[in-house]
Amino acid sequence: MATKTLDVRGEICPDPLTLTLKEMRGLAIGDQLKVIVDSPMALETISRWAQNAGHRLVGINEFGAGQWEMTIERVV
Repeated sequence: MATKTLDVRGEICPDPLTLTLKEMRGLAIGDQLKVIVDSPMALETISRWAQNAGHRLVGINEFGAGQWEMTIERVV
């Protein structure tokens, strides 16, 4: 299982989701992507997309004022 990190802080919608989709396509099933965001809207959009696309949202950790690290596992 590989883990990649994608930092989309400072990006505005829809770029965080678009960049996440691009990175997820390059992962094998079982790999994880850590997405670092600083936008509550991006946090919600990417979380919703991951669950609707059949991926596993492993966790969301807030690590600073308005900054989150989301871990998504590719399932499909």
